[in-house]
Amino acid sequence: MKRLFTLANFIFFTIALSAEVRLPSILGDGMVLQQKSKTNLWGWATPHKKITIVTSWNNKTYTEHSSSDGKWNIKIETPEAGGPYTITISDGQPIVLSNVLIGEVWICAGQSNVQMPVKGFVGQPIMGSCDAIAMASPRDNIRLLTVFRNESINPMEDCQSTSWLETTPANVKEFSAIAYFFAKYLQKILQVPIGIICSAAGGTNIERWMDPNDYLTTYPNKSMDEVKRVHAGKLYNTMIYPLHPFNIKGIIWYQGESNVLNPHEYKQLFTKMVASWRNKWELGEFPFYYVQIAPYQYSDKQASPTGAAELRQAQLEAMTIIPNSGMAVTSDVGDAKHIHPADKANVSKRLALWALAKTYNIPGIPYSGPIYKSAEIKGSKVILSFDYTDMGMTTYNQPLIGFELAGKNGIFYPAKAAIIGKKGKIEVYSDKVTEPVYVQLGFKNYMPLNLYSTYGLPASPFRIKILPSPY
Repeated sequence: MKRLFTLANFIFFTIALSAEVRLPSILGDGMVLQQKSKTNLWGWATPHKKITIVTSWNNKTYTEHSSSDGKWNIKIETPEAGGPYTITISDGQPIVLSNVLIGEVWICAGQSNVQMPVKGFVGQPIMGSCDAIAMASPRDNIRLLTVFRNESINPMEDCQSTSWLETTPANVKEFSAIAYFFAKYLQKILQVPIGIICSAAGGTNIERWMDPNDYLTTYPNKSMDEVKRVHAGKLYNTMIYPLHPFNIKGIIWYQGESNVLNPHEYKQLFTKMVASWRNKWELGEFPFYYVQIAPYQYSDKQASPTGAAELRQAQLEAMTIIPNSGMAVTSDVGDAKHIHPADKANVSKRLALWALAKTYNIPGIPYSGPIYKSAEIKGSKVILSFDYTDMGMTTYNQPLIGFELAGKNGIFYPAKAAIIGKKGKIEVYSDKVTEPVYVQLGFKNYMPLNLYSTYGLPASPFRIKILPSPY
């Protein structure tokens, strides 16, 4: 990666010496632009200089003058998916961007479970990595760009990144597994070029990914010292802010492990972050799909006994608040000893299913496992209903695990549970709880589950208080 970045820098500075027009690192040879859209091309030049852009797909010419500080931004119209094309940008001395594809562009952001490459980490594998690396080919029409980690208390106009890379085995090996498998699944179904941008940094809380001003408006009583303590905005300023002019289709997000010590704040922070990013991109309520953190046995210093469970609950509830969002559940792929689950392909597929069904509107594609809907009490038993169970539920012939009940005292006891009928209902009961008030599923830091929709998509963990019937 370092060698690729050095080469990209050499090319960038060679261009800067031969022409006055300068481009941000995200614009370059091999890039993918969002199809059928008005997309921004931008950069810097001599102040008040005439900038001309010519796009080869329609030979159309666009012109604009740079501002007094040398900045320029020109919107161009992109056609349906295709390519490769060229884009010529000139202030009198042309820069030609070659091998440009038009297709679907997604950003994949978050912490180490996004950063984890297809080759895995040392001693921590990615399932199917050998095959994925060996079978990677530029013919797949996927282009990869990685934003390098950098932090600043001030917004940056440009980021540090690789160039746009084709999917050779060497490039795929080093690229985010979550991002690559997501792009691969989409490309296989949509049959158009896919551009995937990975902007991830391990061990980072959500506050680092927020605009610091938005963090302060979320907590108006907190001081700038608190902003500094949680490092609010330091990654947003360098790894998200410079991307805002780039037209995208949507974002996939996998983060939360570094917020298990403050899970009760997460829903508010997350919803604020998504709204802020959408506002800054000026593309409306574009799709935002995210991963619910996986089961993992956190130490006492990392989380309370239910810290991760409470964060998953916050993520579940956020889906009802954030418009045009969806959550990929990982209740079956956790690892007690490793915070980085090996099964990234299934997680990416679950994200892609949301996109295919809800963003690309392909009829008939299932996209979510069972999500708690409602509960009713019948004697000492609780009957639960779920959404996304049109074909029922299954445990693949295994005993149903993970349910617990509690009475008024809030003390939970393991409960027996069984799928009843064919309408997506579950009966839960415990000899130790004769008057149930609370019910929960998988509400521990590490408790893998085995409840699925008939399509094989897992149920989300949850905790609810059973409300009395109004009748």
